[in-house]
Amino acid sequence: MTLPEILTSEHVNNAAALVRDYYTKVYRHDLPRTGSRFDNWAGGGDRSEIANEITADDLVAVSLLSIRFPATAAIGILETRSDDIAGLLEQIPTDRALHEVDAKDYEGFLGSDSPANKLWRLLRGTDTYRWGVGATTASKILARKRPHLIPIYDSVVAPLMGLESADGQWTRWHAALTGDRGLAERLHAIREQSEINLQISDLRIMDVVLWMHGKNLGMTVQDDAPSEQ
Repeated sequence: MTLPEILTSEHVNNAAALVRDYYTKVYRHDLPRTGSRFDNWAGGGDRSEIANEITADDLVAVSLLSIRFPATAAIGILETRSDDIAGLLEQIPTDRALHEVDAKDYEGFLGSDSPANKLWRLLRGTDTYRWGVGATTASKILARKRPHLIPIYDSVVAPLMGLESADGQWTRWHAALTGDRGLAERLHAIREQSEINLQISDLRIMDVVLWMHGKNLGMTVQDDAPSEQ
């Protein structure tokens, strides 16, 4: 796929400035952009002691990305389906980055029968009943738990990645990161030049660059849509 120009080698400095703005700009009452706290809220979502469960802190972190979490979904995720969720998370590695996944291993990590896709379907309520979790919300939960492997999907970043819906999103990101071997290195360079002193995954750096770039282009954030598959 053709990457947005902001992710090319000629625009590393511009991309770094977008990341710096996202994580360091202060607004009224000396408050930061709430999304800047998503990655490290309560110590992060993939630390060893809570990597295989979705916690209340994870849902708070997701809410920092402008997500209003349905009460029924919160109860289902934190209580009713918590054992099922834990069983799937245990099968999804925390130490594998998306750009490190070979084409031959992709199906096992993110294919239709993978634990990650089964968890995606559980969160969406695809096989049971809808409880108000749309594609954007589900992606942010998964990105919180596996920030190096699973990207965020939303209405600003999706069209920049050539996506019309959440279908095929992981395949598209994987193709971008493995098709352009220099992209992972540029994302490292963007992080370094942004001078943010935070542990942020390459996927999140890429997401922030695209989101900020899209907003600067005048793209608008749309509400999450539970009806999307």
